[in-house]
Amino acid sequence: MLTQVDRQILKSWRQYAIEPRIAKFTGRIMRNTGPRIAIIGNCQSFGVAYAMKVLDPSATVDHFSMIARARSTMGLFVKTLETYDYVFSHDFLDGHVRGGGSEELRQRLPKTIMFPAITFAAFHPDLVYIHDLSRMHGFVCGPIGPYHSAIALFAYRKGLSIEMANALFNENVFDALGYFDMWNDASRELLDATRDRYGLDLSAELMNWSRRGVFMYSTVHPMSFVLFDLSKKLFERVSLKPRAVNFNYYAIHDLARSEIFPIYPPIAKRYGAQGGYMFKLQNHHISTTVGDFLTLPQYIASCYNIYGKHDPSQLSNPRVDAWLADEATSGFLMRLARENFVAGLAPTL
Repeated sequence: MLTQVDRQILKSWRQYAIEPRIAKFTGRIMRNTGPRIAIIGNCQSFGVAYAMKVLDPSATVDHFSMIARARSTMGLFVKTLETYDYVFSHDFLDGHVRGGGSEELRQRLPKTIMFPAITFAAFHPDLVYIHDLSRMHGFVCGPIGPYHSAIALFAYRKGLSIEMANALFNENVFDALGYFDMWNDASRELLDATRDRYGLDLSAELMNWSRRGVFMYSTVHPMSFVLFDLSKKLFERVSLKPRAVNFNYYAIHDLARSEIFPIYPPIAKRYGAQGGYMFKLQNHHISTTVGDFLTLPQYIASCYNIYGKHDPSQLSNPRVDAWLADEATSGFLMRLARENFVAGLAPTL
């Protein structure tokens, strides 16, 4: 079965080698007369590609999604990308294209410009991934895909009931875990990584994003205006002049179709935003269904059900492992769970 990358390679050659000849023969005027731009990367790359098309409607902008394992070889991939004027790529591992990853691509196609994936944890400090240590690069999927709650995982591994686990979702627990103190570290991590590795200064952009309020759907899924600003920086990098445009009018919130991790109310309050405990399930078929959501009790119950089907050795997360290994932290969280439960402080939504 062909992946998106395989199909995009075929489409690219049709656009590059066949359609201009047909247009010349038929007299049809080609719509895209600007530069050819290729965007390669993870789930954020479509948003960057779309934003670049908005910035220059005359450009041919093609998106190559490095999520599945393509049949195409690195040789064919490089030969295809050589037909583009500009090539921008996320880092990607070997295996998505047969014969190498992004490092191999850079060596064989020096004009490739690497760009960062935007990550920011301050709005979702409880979001973690669970590593299945029995599999290389293995992750456990929960009720909302790979996103898990560190608190819920801790509660399950300590043997707490669902009701007691629910009582841990409280301001006093978040405060004890340092969830209110993540902004500076998250900002520094984002700005340092984008500057040191990719040569991009996003300090002004980060300030503008924060003034707009929440700008992430999860720690790894930014909102579309974030990717638009990143695209403008990439245009500037290669001396392309971006069009003055109101992106909000044309924005497509592609990543909103995926899972959305809530911003817990006490955390949202710190940032002047509205929070909640509504967990959104992925829905990439919005033309046929509106999708579904889970309340906090439903989410915890679903997590417990899924975790119960795994061996404990498959439910590893460094942060939660550290909490469990530290008697003081573990005991304190257990005490807060009991006190909050008795006091009726458990959220219901």
